[in-house]
Amino acid sequence: MYLRLGFWTLAMAYTSVLLSQGTSGSSPSTMITAALLGAILGFSLGGMFVNRRTRKQG
Repeated sequence: MYLRLGFWTLAMAYTSVLLSQGTSGSSPSTMITAALLGAILGFSLGGMFVNRRTRKQG
């Protein structure tokens, strides 16, 4: 359960940093903000998927 939460959090943070570098010349503060927002999004998605899995198991 916690592995899935950690995976989604790290994966979304990494993806958002990669996407923020797509714009040329992005500042470090932009990348930190993107990583933070991506981590928040990943944590919420991971929590949603963990909750869904535990509900299906009964």
